[in-house]
Amino acid sequence: MSSITTTALTISLASFVVALGIDALTPGGAGAAVELPTQTPTTTTVPVRQDQPEPIEPGKTEIYAETDEQLELADWALGRFEEAGLELPPITIHVHADRSGCNGRLGYLGHADGGQYVIHQCGTEFTLLHELAHAWDVHALTEEIRQEFLTKAHATQWNNPDNWYLAGGEHAANVIAWALMEERGNQTQTRPYDHASMLDGFRSLTGIDPLWMSATASSGGE
Repeated sequence: MSSITTTALTISLASFVVALGIDALTPGGAGAAVELPTQTPTTTTVPVRQDQPEPIEPGKTEIYAETDEQLELADWALGRFEEAGLELPPITIHVHADRSGCNGRLGYLGHADGGQYVIHQCGTEFTLLHELAHAWDVHALTEEIRQEFLTKAHATQWNNPDNWYLAGGEHAANVIAWALMEERGNQTQTRPYDHASMLDGFRSLTGIDPLWMSATASSGGE
């Protein structure tokens, strides 16, 4: 199991670093699909904020948070990728209390010096999974897999700055986030978003089933 270097920033204490391994989390309850939070446009080309730390040791991930709850959110999201076997590149994650920390967005992925991926998170758990999915895409996907996914999604471009919701890469990130949630949800920001298409898209990207399907099967749900 990979080792994650986690840095938590508190309001009253100086920063500290702890090393820990992320254990796989048990998927949550199954059943009817829940409504997932609205996802706003994100991009891997947004300039990174200037207050980034120096590039960290290769193979490590750092989390900067203001509260224990924010730290637990980041640990949970990283754990979902690890449980699914989807390898992420080294990432620095900054979890903020409001959108002012994300340039008014819910979150975004950028790059720091040395090729380090940097995520600023100001939204929900779905937002963080979505941003991590962008990092996984750049790190793991081949052009062949992307093209197959574009065909399934009836899209022509992986990146589409003018119409983000038509970008294959944005739909792919939503598909990954949808599949790694603890419950099946409904995302309606990118298409095709019906259950069968989302499931087919996730399988074409990863070759596996969504994590919440094991919870559905174990609980006897549909």
